[in-house]
Amino acid sequence: MKIKFEIETLGYIVSEISSDTKRFKIGHSSDYGDKFQELLNKLFFIYEIVKEKDKTYFPHSTNVLWEDDRVNYSWTIRIDSIDSCINIKIEELSPSNVSYKAVLIQEDIETEKLFDAIYQSLKKMLAEFGFIGYKKKWETGNFPIYEYITLKAAREGVDLRHASCLEEEEWRQKIALNDELGVINMS
Repeated sequence: MKIKFEIETLGYIVSEISSDTKRFKIGHSSDYGDKFQELLNKLFFIYEIVKEKDKTYFPHSTNVLWEDDRVNYSWTIRIDSIDSCINIKIEELSPSNVSYKAVLIQEDIETEKLFDAIYQSLKKMLAEFGFIGYKKKWETGNFPIYEYITLKAAREGVDLRHASCLEEEEWRQKIALNDELGVINMS
């Protein structure tokens, strides 16, 4: 399974999904909020628990609803263990007919491949729009900088250092700003 995200038109983001047997695009309008960021938040929760090898959360499953005027898409993301693939199931739903539900795809994707695809999508959007242009084109949310920096740092082998802070403020887990800026500036 392959996946990529892109802003197709003003206020409309799409995910292009392909497998050995299927290829399709699904979209989400910014009129319904930043469900792209919600999807990223839920995927990055998985990214973090896999990275930290935190077995307490497995198996893990989560849902995100992408909405549009004529059709909605329900993403169900599931991972059974630290070493397993991520299972993505996307169902097409009708806003007017609650009994309509069609499974568009339900396939596994390797964790590394999924997050590489997300990184490539974000890299392309950043190159195409920049931080400000992204906000102007997507309208409802800012560029996912946390996700971009996290994936780029991992890809480049950069360990983002925590900035020193007082012991009682340890919960803040501040990353050194120069490290973050350094990752952004890497070519």
